[in-house]
Amino acid sequence: MVTSPASVSARRRLDEIIRSVHRLRPLPASATRLLKELDDPHATARTVADLIALDQALTAYVLKVANSAAMGYLIPCASIQEAVVRLGFKQIRSLTYSTMAAGPLSARLSGYRLGDQGLWYHSVVVASSAHWLATALHYPDPEKAYVAGLLHDIGKLVLDQYVMADYNQIVKIMRAQRLPMWQVEQQLFGIDHAGVGGLAATHWQFPNELTEAIRNHHALSPDLPDPRLAALVNLANALAPENQTEDPVLAGKIIHPITMEVLKLTPEKIAPLSERLKEGLFTYQDRLQLP
Repeated sequence: MVTSPASVSARRRLDEIIRSVHRLRPLPASATRLLKELDDPHATARTVADLIALDQALTAYVLKVANSAAMGYLIPCASIQEAVVRLGFKQIRSLTYSTMAAGPLSARLSGYRLGDQGLWYHSVVVASSAHWLATALHYPDPEKAYVAGLLHDIGKLVLDQYVMADYNQIVKIMRAQRLPMWQVEQQLFGIDHAGVGGLAATHWQFPNELTEAIRNHHALSPDLPDPRLAALVNLANALAPENQTEDPVLAGKIIHPITMEVLKLTPEKIAPLSERLKEGLFTYQDRLQLP
């Protein structure tokens, strides 16, 4: 079989993308230790607070959230340990991921036409939508849904330079074939930003269900470790109240059939759910601000 020059070029580009993922910096040691501690069934509020105290930005963010108006407490929270008790380990975990992700997700992505903090804003809106939908649809861990929503587009950080180089061709194919960008990425690069995000999550040793939710938030499978988690991110990405005037197909705001299946939704339920979501997101305004 003769291999065409085009296929050789595509293979080289895919290999280059994969090498770019492997060159990503490791997660901060303090955050890695904290996330490991949060997964320990013997962890205490004191040990978690001691680890939070090693990170000045996370300390400030945890105290800020613990004292936010949304928490509804009349007495201010002054200590980190008290904040940990007030928020709980699950929300501390999502705040840790938020602090880690805030810097990278705030970067300008010229290939995706996202200005400073553009990806951060989109990520937090999808994360907040995923959290609200998880609560509304009785998913047992809304904070896990928040984290998956927050990190669902991390692959764009790596793929941006390749999208920028081929942007005109990508837009041409999207319009001619009426395809979302992620499918055109697959055509041109052999992998889309969700797949690259899954590779990055593996590189950083994220939990398997979180990694697979990132990898499959556009193209779902019922065989995932936690298909409801990926479905919530897919639904949140589709219903998040931003850029709703765009063509939903070209914008990638498509609800996958498996999302409807695993979340037990019908087409008739989507419109009222979307309206309730828009109203519910007002309670998440504090999370839109950078840590």
